[in-house]
Amino acid sequence: MGNDRWKNFRAGHLETDLWIAVTAHIFTPAVRPYSINRILFYRDLLERHIREYPDFLDSLVPLNAPDNLHPLISEMYQASRSAGTGPMSAVAGAVAEHICRDLMEEFRFPEVVVENGGDIFMKLESPATISVFAGSSRLSDKIGLSIKPEQTPLAVCCSSGTIGHSRSFGTADACMIACQTGALSDAYATAFCNRVTSIGMIDETTEQALKIPGILSVVIIKDDKAGIGGLIEIKILKD
Repeated sequence: MGNDRWKNFRAGHLETDLWIAVTAHIFTPAVRPYSINRILFYRDLLERHIREYPDFLDSLVPLNAPDNLHPLISEMYQASRSAGTGPMSAVAGAVAEHICRDLMEEFRFPEVVVENGGDIFMKLESPATISVFAGSSRLSDKIGLSIKPEQTPLAVCCSSGTIGHSRSFGTADACMIACQTGALSDAYATAFCNRVTSIGMIDETTEQALKIPGILSVVIIKDDKAGIGGLIEIKILKD
C-alpha cells in the first residue's frame, strides 16, 4: 500500500475495526464518516436480529432462516448452510463486502479494498498481490495471490486455529479461501480450517475445498507445509 494508487485509512466502532483502501485521486474526507456510519448501520442490523433470534449468535451449525431478511443477514444464513457452519462464521466477510459495495456506489470508486479482521473484499482495476499471514509459520507472508481485475469483485477470507480470538476447532495457521461473495468465502474458510487438525490433513482438506464450484482459490498453511490450488495465480514472495 506504500504508493499513490490508494488512499487508505481505518474505520471502526467498538470491536469492529476495518482497514479500507480506495482510489486515491478521487478520495474525499467524506469517505471516513460515511464508512463509520455504514459500520453502525450493519452492527445495528445484526444486533437487532440477534435480539430476536439469539441462536444466530452462538450456533455452530446452520439454522433455518426467517422471512424478510436484509440481504446481508440472508447471505450469512445461506453461506452457513453451504459450509455447514454457524451463521456468524460469515459475518466479517459479509460486512466487508457490503461496505465495499456501498463505497463503490456512493463515491463511484473504481477500486476499493475492505479488510475486516483478516477477511477482505475488493474491486480492482489493475492487478494486486495479497500475501497470506500465518502467524509464526515460516511460510507466513511468503505465499501471495496475484489477483487480476477481471477476477474481481472478489472475497479473500482467512481463518486460523492459532491466531486471533475467533473460535476454531482446527490447528491450521491459516486457511485462506477465495470466493465471489464475502459471506461464502468467510464461512468456507472457517469450515475448512476446522478440518485441519494435523499436517497430514492439509492435502486432503485442500483437495476437498477445490472440489466445491464456488471456491476459486485455496491456501492452507500449518507449520512449514502448505496446500495450494485454484484459479488465482500464486506467487512465492521474498523477504
